[in-house]
Amino acid sequence: MPVPIARTGSVARLALFLGLLLLPGCGSIIDADQARICRAVAPLLHDDETTIAESSLNPVAGSATGLRLSYRARGPLGSGPHWLICSFASQTGAGRFDLVAVDTDRGPVGGIKLHILKRWGLSDVAEASRPALFALGKREAYWLQQALGGVLMAGVYGLIATGFALVHGLYGRINLAFGEIAVAGGIYMLIAVGVAGVHARLGPGTLALALIFGVAAAALLSWIVGRAVFAPIARRTRSPQPVLIATIAVAITLSEAFRITSGSRENWLPALLNRPIYIAGQDGFVATTTPAQFLATGLALTGVSTLLGLIAFSPYGRNWRAYAQDPLMTVLLGVRVPLLVGATFALAGACAGLAGAAMVIAYGTISPGDGLAITLKALISAIIGGIGSVPGAFLGAALVAGVEIVWSSAFDIAYRDVVIYSLLAAFLVLRPGGLLNRAAASPREF
Repeated sequence: MPVPIARTGSVARLALFLGLLLLPGCGSIIDADQARICRAVAPLLHDDETTIAESSLNPVAGSATGLRLSYRARGPLGSGPHWLICSFASQTGAGRFDLVAVDTDRGPVGGIKLHILKRWGLSDVAEASRPALFALGKREAYWLQQALGGVLMAGVYGLIATGFALVHGLYGRINLAFGEIAVAGGIYMLIAVGVAGVHARLGPGTLALALIFGVAAAALLSWIVGRAVFAPIARRTRSPQPVLIATIAVAITLSEAFRITSGSRENWLPALLNRPIYIAGQDGFVATTTPAQFLATGLALTGVSTLLGLIAFSPYGRNWRAYAQDPLMTVLLGVRVPLLVGATFALAGACAGLAGAAMVIAYGTISPGDGLAITLKALISAIIGGIGSVPGAFLGAALVAGVEIVWSSAFDIAYRDVVIYSLLAAFLVLRPGGLLNRAAASPREF
C-alpha cells in the first residue's frame, strides 16, 4: 500500500526539525578572551627576535577548558613548528580568564615560570589605548557610545519585528517562536565557524559562509515550524489562542533542546575583527567600537532595508500585499498561496536568523535563554509600529531601542524594561493602531 504524499512530507519535515534540534550538540567554539590569552603566551616562550606565525587554534578533545595553539617560530637560530596547550580554570565566569597550566612540545611550563608569565607577561594583554579620531567632549562622547549600541539593537529588533509583521500580514496571528529562531541562527553560525576552524584558518570567506549557513538554517527551521505547526492550526480555527499556545510550546522546545544539547559549554566566536576603534572623545572618555560591531550593525540594517525593498517592489511583495488585503481575490487571480506562505515563513526565519548572527558577530556569543527577551522586545516593536505593517515594525524597533538607550544612559537601568512595557500599554490605550495608525479594521496593510 503506497504511503500518502502528505504523510511522507510530514515525516520529512519532522526529521529535519529533529536534526536541527540536535545539531547544536556538535558545536565546539573557542572563547575569544581565552584565545587572546593563549596567543599571547607563545611569544613569551621564545626570544625577543623570534617571529610567531599561527597555524591553527583549536579546542582540546575531551577538555572543556583547553586550547591547543599550533604555530611556527622563526628566529636567528632558524624556524620550526611548535605547539602549546593552554588550560583555564573554568569555561564560564571569572575563571575563564585564569590560566592554570601551559604544556608545550618541549614539556610543561613549571609553576614558577607560569607565575612569572601571568604576573609580568600577561598582566596587560589588551591593546594600549590610542588617540581618538575626533575630539569630542566627555558628555557628547558618552552619548555617542550609547548611540552606537542603540543602532545595532534597533537593527536586531527590527529584523525580528518585521518577521512578526510578515506572518501576521498573512494570517492575522503571531508566531512567538521567532526569538528562539533568532537564537538558532546564531548557534548554527557558531557551529559552522567551529567546523571551519578545525579544517582551515578562519578568514572573511569562512565567516561569510558561516553567516549564510546560520541564516539558511534559521529560514529552514522557520519554514518547518510554519508548515508543520502554525499553518495547520491557523486553518482549523479562527481563534488566535491555539496558535499562540502552539508557538509558545515550539519556543520552549527549541530553547530546552538548545540548552540540553549544548551542555555546560559556553560557545564563543573566535577573536575576529575585534581590534578597538577609538572614534571620538577626550578628558578620560573615548567612544569606541570594533569592526565586528560595525559589520553586525551594517548587516542588520542592510537586512531590514532589503526586506522593505522586497515588499515594496518585488513580485513576492506584490503577492504578499495582495493576500494581506484580500485573500480570496488573491486566490482567484492565480497566486500560488502555498508557495507564498512557505516563502513568507522562510523569509521571516531568515530575518530572525540574521538578527541572531548579527548578535554573535557583535557580542561574540548567544545563549539559549536569550530568546524570550528578544521575542518580547521585537513583539513590542511590532505592536508599537502597527502590527502587520513591515515599515511600522522597523519604526517601532527604532523607538524601542532609542528609549532603551536614553533611559539606560540617564536613569536607573533597573527600570528600563518597566518603561518599555509601560510604553506598550500607553500605545495600546492611546494609539492602538501603532505609529502608522494601522487600525484594527485593517491590521494587515503594508
